[in-house]
Amino acid sequence: MTDREITDATAPRGLKTWLWIAGIVSIVMGVLAVLFPFAATLAAELVIGAILVASGLLELVRALAMRHNGSLAWNALFGLAALVAGGILLAWPMQGIVTLTIVLGVFFLLGGAFKLVAGFGLRPFPGWGWIGFSGALSVLLGLLLLFGLPGTALWAVGLLVGIDLIFLGFAEIAMASAIERD
Repeated sequence: MTDREITDATAPRGLKTWLWIAGIVSIVMGVLAVLFPFAATLAAELVIGAILVASGLLELVRALAMRHNGSLAWNALFGLAALVAGGILLAWPMQGIVTLTIVLGVFFLLGGAFKLVAGFGLRPFPGWGWIGFSGALSVLLGLLLLFGLPGTALWAVGLLVGIDLIFLGFAEIAMASAIERD
């Protein structure tokens, strides 16, 4: 059985249509995020804040519900930490944007350094240079984000989310195109 036969035999009816819709919506949202990176950055920061608040509330409820298992204090502290962190992001979104950009910059710096080391460690294997190149680009991006603060905070997260959404949209459309039947 070929990959095409497996895909066609196991794909639920209507999947192709939903992948096309999801792909187009992802591309449109990604393009909007790239065109309006500050709005997308602010939206991402507010969503993360809201998720932390909701998670914190749920953790506090869970801690109370499971208080007899001996971990009430630790579960409650975790819930409280998430609640406070989310509340801070929602109350002071501009500072939250800067914080997210710092975290992203440090992530790119560390991840890039690890990829550079891994690339040189893979040196005898074909293609090792691509890992190193990817690492160098990550380090460069991390430096750009960190040394460009606070200006980069206004666009970086939104732009990266937009680029990710565009690639996701094209991937979804490619998957839909690979399915022969609907």
